Amino acid sequence: MLPLMRLFKNNNWPLLATASMALLLTFSACVDTEFDEPPTGGAPVDITPNMSIAQLRALHVTSGGYDSIPADAVFSGVVVMDDRSGNYYKTLVIQDSTGGIEISFNDGYLYTSMPVGRTIYVRGKGLLLSDYEGLIQVIGSVVEEGGDLRDFGLTEAQVRTNVVKGAYLPSPPVPKKVKINEINDSHLSTLIELEDVEFIGADTMKTYADPVTNNSLNRTLQDCNGNTILLRTSGYADFAAAITPRGKGNLVGVLGVFRDDLQLYIRDTTDVNLDSLRCGEVPLPAEGFSSLNETFSSVASFEEAALAYWANVAVVGAEKWEGRGFSGNQFVQASAFNASPSNVETWLISAPIDLRTQKEVSFRSSWGFYKHQGLTVWVSTDFTGSNAATATWQPLNPILPNAGTALDSPGSSYCQWVSSGNVALPVYNGKGYIGFKYTGDSGNNTTTWRVDDVKVQ
Repeated sequence: MLPLMRLFKNNNWPLLATASMALLLTFSACVDTEFDEPPTGGAPVDITPNMSIAQLRALHVTSGGYDSIPADAVFSGVVVMDDRSGNYYKTLVIQDSTGGIEISFNDGYLYTSMPVGRTIYVRGKGLLLSDYEGLIQVIGSVVEEGGDLRDFGLTEAQVRTNVVKGAYLPSPPVPKKVKINEINDSHLSTLIELEDVEFIGADTMKTYADPVTNNSLNRTLQDCNGNTILLRTSGYADFAAAITPRGKGNLVGVLGVFRDDLQLYIRDTTDVNLDSLRCGEVPLPAEGFSSLNETFSSVASFEEAALAYWANVAVVGAEKWEGRGFSGNQFVQASAFNASPSNVETWLISAPIDLRTQKEVSFRSSWGFYKHQGLTVWVSTDFTGSNAATATWQPLNPILPNAGTALDSPGSSYCQWVSSGNVALPVYNGKGYIGFKYTGDSGNNTTTWRVDDVKVQ
C-alpha cells in the first residue's frame, strides 16, 4: 500500500488546491441528467473488498485535517441513507458488518442510482478521509479558499472510476436495536432503532424543521428513564413541515455527531412509529377521567405547556400557555406582554372529565404586573379536542385574585396565590372539559395570569 498522506485544514496547500480546482473545472459540466431506475438485482461485479469500514475509519488519524486512503484499498457497504427526502444533501451513508461512514459527492440525486439498499464498492485511489465537527467522511479532494482547505465531494469522474454499483436489495437494511444510554461512537453513521422513545412534551406537535425559512431544527427524544438524544432535521427535507407525534414507540435513524452532540437523522417519517401511550400515561377512558389532579410538575419552563390529553390552543394571535417555575414549584401562565400579533386569546383546556356524577373543580391562580382581569374559567360538553372557538362554553365562577390582592412579598410584581374554592360542575350524560381562557393585548392589557394545582373530584 502507498503511505498515508496527512494534511491539515489550516495549512496552505496551493498545489493540491490548484489540482483540485482544475479537476472541478474539467468535470463540473459533465452531469448525467438521465436518472437510472435502480434494478432489483444488479450486475455481477468483479471487485473484492480488502478493507472493512472499521479499518477505513481507523485510517483517519489527523483530527481536523485530512488523511489519504491507500490507492489499492477497496471497501464496500450497503447504502442506509441517501438524499431522496432532502434530509441529507449530496451525501450517502454506507455500512458493513463493522461500522458505517459518510461519503460526500459533488452532485445530487444520488438516490436515483445509489438508493437505500444498494451495495456499492469504492476504490480508495485519490480519495481522502476528513471529519466535519467530529464526523468522519470520505471526500474526493480539497479546495483552497482564502488560505484554508475545504472539503470537496467525489466528482462525476471519480464516481465513474472509483465507485462500482453492486446489487440492490428491495428490502431495507435491518437497523440495530439500541437504547439511548447504550449509544456510543461505534454506532456513528449506522442505522439504529430506538425502542420506547417519545419526543419531549415541548417538542410534540411541532414541525420537524422550519419549511418557511428552511432552517434545520433539533427536536429532543427521550426514553422513560429520562435519557435524551437529539433528532436533527434539515429545513430542506420534504417532510420538514410534518408534525411530530406525541405518542411513544420506535424510531429508526442514522446516527451522526456534531461536536459533543449525538444526533439522529431519519430518512422520512415512515421511520417514526410513535403511536402508543407516552411514558407513565394512563389510558383515556371513553367516558373521560373520574378525577384530575394536575400539578404541572412535568411542564418545561419557557416552553408551551404540553400535557397528556390537555389542549393548548391559540384562538387569536400566536401566544399559548407556557410552563414556568419558581422556588421549586411548576405552574402554567399566559401573558400578552410583547405579543405579536397584539391581540391574544389562548385556552388551556383540561383532559376530558366524566360528568355523569356531580363533580367539583378547584385550582390556584395569581397575577403578575397587574393591568387587567384577563383570566376566565369555563366548562364545555361539546369540545372536540382541538378547536376551542367552535365549542359551546358555559362560564364558571371561581374565586380569582383581583387588583387589590396582596403581593406575595414586599416589592414583588406578583400577587399571592388565591384558591378558587370548590366550584360545582354541571351533571351531564357524558364528558366535559374545563377551559382556562386568557385574553389580552400588548398595548394596555398585558397582565400575566398563572394557574396551578387543578383538581376535579
